[in-house]
Amino acid sequence: MSKQDIKTEEKFMSHNAWFSIFMGVTLLIISVYPMLKQTSVPLLFIGGAAFIGSFFMFVIRGGFTWKLGYRLTYKDEFLNTVDTIAYKHVVLGLLFSMGAIFLLADELALNVSHSMMATFYLALMCLIYGVSIIWQSRD
Repeated sequence: MSKQDIKTEEKFMSHNAWFSIFMGVTLLIISVYPMLKQTSVPLLFIGGAAFIGSFFMFVIRGGFTWKLGYRLTYKDEFLNTVDTIAYKHVVLGLLFSMGAIFLLADELALNVSHSMMATFYLALMCLIYGVSIIWQSRD
């Protein structure tokens, strides 16, 4: 594997991590907003606009290069290890958050719907994945 291919994959992984963080923040806002404002009407517009805006920001900046094609793993062994460890962090974070939610279930039962909790878990998973990749890739 050439140095250029490794650099391209590292850049792709970095953009993927930042995209995951922005998507996680967007989903976190979508999941918490109805609880704060006691309404869910503007969520489709606000959440959709924020998500599409952050997505197109990365597409315009060239974060997703179609030269790479779609594949499940990276060619570089180090990047595969970083990706695998990031997924392990996601699973651990999800288990700890589900345990914390289970312990706080009595206080949350009246105010939180199932869709809000599902969106919260997705947001948490995206945030943990992005932060884990950035944390592991620091030099």
